[in-house]
Order: sequence, then structure tokens, then C-alpha cells
Amino acid sequence: MSSVSVKIYAKALADSLSAKRTDEKKIAKNFLQLVQKNGDMKKIHKILALAQEFLLKHTGNKKIVLETARKTDTSHIIKTFAKKGDIVEEKINPAMIAGVKITVDNHKQLDFSLIKKLENIF
Repeated sequence: MSSVSVKIYAKALADSLSAKRTDEKKIAKNFLQLVQKNGDMKKIHKILALAQEFLLKHTGNKKIVLETARKTDTSHIIKTFAKKGDIVEEKINPAMIAGVKITVDNHKQLDFSLIKKLENIF
């Protein structure tokens, strides 16, 4: 059983990818082989999520999640909040009823959903 932590793996991957090397596929393949050899594939989702955070921090970019009640054209919102290099994820959540919820870097949040407004009223 490997004793390599998620943080160490994530930092190593982020550092390798941010070094401006040309063969990112080879880096990814070698990294996955290392994790598998060490028996740590059960950690891979956490490793990749943390590596993404490190890479975004290194580049000064953000991860933006736009959550709406149904499929909606959010291009105007994306243009307002996102810049080149940001990761934008769109989610559908019918429980919101209407509106939009914007989460930046998993913690800053603007919630303009109808369900939030109803919660505030009652």
C-alpha cells in the first residue's frame, strides 16, 4: 500500500503540467501508470481535482460553475464572469425552479435562484 498523499500526487502532476512541456499526453500517461503501480487509483478523482486547483491557482484562472434549473443559453453570463483559461462548468438542477447560481473556485457564490428567494422569504 502506498503512503503517497493526494496532495503530493496533485502537486507533482500540476508542477509537471505547468512546466510548459510539449507532451502533456505522455506526462498524463506516465502519471497514471505511477499512481496505478503504487496502488492508489482509488485516490485518482481527488488527485485530479486538487491538481486542477493547483494549476488554476498557478495560472491565475478560476473554475466557474453555472447552475440553472433547465438548459439555458448562458453565454452572456460566461462572457461576464469568465476569461480565457477559466474552466466553466454548466449544471442543470431542476430543484432551483428558475434563476441562476454561480460558484467561483468552489466557494464564492452568487445565488439568484427562485428557490433561494423563496427560502429567504419564509
